[in-house]
Formats: sequence, structure tokens, C-alpha cells
Amino acid sequence: MELTTFDITRVLLAAGLAALSMVSMIIGTAIGVYAKPTQRTNAIIMAFGTGALIQALAIELALKGARRLTDKAHFSGVDAWVWVASGFIAGGLIYYLVNKWLEKKGAAIRHPALAKFYYLRQKREDSAAILNQLSKVELLRSLPPEEMEGVLTCVEPMNVKAGEILFRQGDAGNALFLIDDGMIEISTGTENERNVIAAIGPGQSFGEMALLNSDFRTATATAKEDSHLLKIGKEQFNALMEISPGLRRSVEQLNSKRILQNVRNLRGKNDTQHWKKVAASNIKRLSKAEELTYMTKSVTSGNPLALFLGVMMDTIPESIIIGAGFYSLDTYSFTFLLAVFLSNLPESIGSSMNMIEAGFRRSKIFLLWSVLIVVGIIAAVLGNIFLLNAPPTIITLVEALAGGGILAMVASVMMPEAYEDGGAEVGLATIVGFLAALFFTLL
Repeated sequence: MELTTFDITRVLLAAGLAALSMVSMIIGTAIGVYAKPTQRTNAIIMAFGTGALIQALAIELALKGARRLTDKAHFSGVDAWVWVASGFIAGGLIYYLVNKWLEKKGAAIRHPALAKFYYLRQKREDSAAILNQLSKVELLRSLPPEEMEGVLTCVEPMNVKAGEILFRQGDAGNALFLIDDGMIEISTGTENERNVIAAIGPGQSFGEMALLNSDFRTATATAKEDSHLLKIGKEQFNALMEISPGLRRSVEQLNSKRILQNVRNLRGKNDTQHWKKVAASNIKRLSKAEELTYMTKSVTSGNPLALFLGVMMDTIPESIIIGAGFYSLDTYSFTFLLAVFLSNLPESIGSSMNMIEAGFRRSKIFLLWSVLIVVGIIAAVLGNIFLLNAPPTIITLVEALAGGGILAMVASVMMPEAYEDGGAEVGLATIVGFLAALFFTLL
């Protein structure tokens, strides 16, 4: 393909426009790394950019693409819609599948909201094993599974050897124990004159009476065989009793009868599986310490290439669209470019702050965004060279694929993050961004 002077000038201008749309990444990184704005401020900016981007996707890509097909390819209105819709759906599906793969490689950290959802799933997966153990304990299975998130944070697994004494008669009550595997012998009296009260096994609990009555141990607990236990300390136990009426009722009933006769919840194997499933689904929060722990773990085990590919996947489609749609400054609509600029700014602020917390060096963060700008420029150049004069069906399909990926990113990342950090006011900011982009389109 031979390029004329006009073609070269056009390609260079397209590259410049792509760079202009992405320079907000560097600005946002500088703000995030040095100024560290409040999450609410960043959320309002993100909501404004989201509104502008949605308008640009609807008008600049979807509507104009459909009109291109009806005017130049002589599609019917329905056929044009199907063509554009298919591209958007395929683009969104590709984004979803690639993003899921990249998350597992350590790329979730590029978006604060994406990282939180990913780390929450990790927490649920990490909790699966201990939930499986807790589901065997009759005392805890009497609780609604919705209350299990609070219990999970209080449980400490421990192993004891056969013959090991967990506490003696007369000791102060300092913990409740739940038996996952093994056998514990409960006895009274001295070493020479032991009176064995009971031998309890998996699914049963002991030690709660001294906690409930703020009293001393009334018996001695000894491991009859190697056992795996779950321990809940006194302070955690008291806190759980305050927030969980169900636990208080269950413990009081157990204290009077020792063995629960009327378990309010599920007993059978299938019910136990359902209980574990519901309990896991109700793990909905990450403390700041947990989030930082998962973040650090992700960075340590993550693939830097995956992180770069993830960021590239979010921005390259935008660059291709900018390049493919540019012919001259006189005819170019700057609405989409402005929307991309505004959406990149808060995303880079939040991502950079996230990376700093995870231990990334400032120089590495700036290098990541700088290299990405170069890649974006190349994408815009290629888009301008190969797509500007492509058949209307091809260019519309490419734009729709890119638009679907961008819309999936907006819906799964930008909107949840903006609402979480900014509250209901982000709805107004989104409307303002949408109307601002519409104003530029009408101009």
C-alpha cells in the first residue's frame, strides 16, 4: 500500500489524537500517586466519564454504524441492527472471557472495583474448606448461613495430639472448641480419680458453658486421639453472641441440654451442601487488611505481562476506533475522543493508587502507562491505515466488537466502582456526562 503525503499526514494526526485521548492516563497516574484524591472525588469524575462514554458508544458507534450499513451497504434497518448487535455481543463476550483469564494471572489489580470482586471470590474460595468443617458442627449449622461471615473471621483451626489436655477443671474459660475430626474426652476429678463424663466426636462442641456463664471450667478436656479442632476465643465468642441472636439461642439451648435436639436448620447431606453454598455466597465484605493481603499475594504471584495485557485490553479498542474514524480535523467528531479522555482519567487515578498500595514502584507505574500509550498510538495508526477505507460491513463490525468490549468494561468496572465510592450522587454526574457528550455530538 503506497501512502501519499496526505495519507501520512492523516495517519500522524490520527496517532496524535489517540495519544491525546490517552495522555489523561499519565495525568491520572500523577494525581493518584502524588495528590491522592478522595475516593468520592474520583468516583464523581468516573461517573461523568461513564455517562460520556455511554453516549459516545450509543451514538458514535452503534447508531452511526447502523446508518453506515443502511446508507452504503443497503441493509434494512433490522439487518443493520442484527449486524451491530452481533458485534457488540461478541465484543462483550470476548472481553468477559479474556478478562476472566487475565484475572487469574494477576491482572485484576488494574481496576480497584475489579480487584475487590476478584479478591472477594478468592476469599470465598479460601473459606470453602473451613465452611466444610463448620458445616459438620451441629451448633453452628443451627445458624442461618447468612450469619457465617462473622463466624469465619473468628475461627482458628488447631491440631492436638492424643493425650494432650486442652483445659483443666478450674481453669478460666477462654475459648469454645468445635470438633472437626477426632475424639475429645470430658472428665472431672483429679488425675488419680478421673470420672469420664462423655467422649464427644466430629460435629460436636465443648467449652461453651464457661464462656456463657463467665465461669471457670467445670471439667477437663483431653484429646482421646489425634484431633483437628476449630477454636473460637472468648472475645470473639462474646462479639458473636451480641450480633447473632441465633447463636445465643443455640448456645443457651446446648448449655441446658448439652446436645441440641431441635436444630433449626439443615441436617441431611444435600441440606448441608446447600447450607455451605448459602454461607459462602453471603461472604460479601473484605476488610482493608484482608484486601491488602490478597492484593499483595496477587502481586507476588501475578504475571506482569498479564497486568499489561489487561490494561491494554481496556484501552486498545478505543484507540482503534479513534484511528479508524479519522479522515480530517474538519470532519472528525471529537465526542468519542473526549469521552475516552475523561474515562481514562479516574481509572488511572484509582488503578495507580491501588498499585501503590500493592507495592508497585512509582517509576514502574508510569512506565506501564507510557508503554501503553505507545501501543495505543500504533493501534490507532493501524486502524486508520486498514479500516478507514474498508467496506462498511467490516468497519462497522470492528467498531461494534470494540464497542461491546468497552461497554462490558464500563458496566463491570467503572459503574460499580463509581457507585461504591461515590454513592447515589454518581447518578447525577453520569447524566451530566451523558448530556455533555450529546452537546458535543450535536455541535
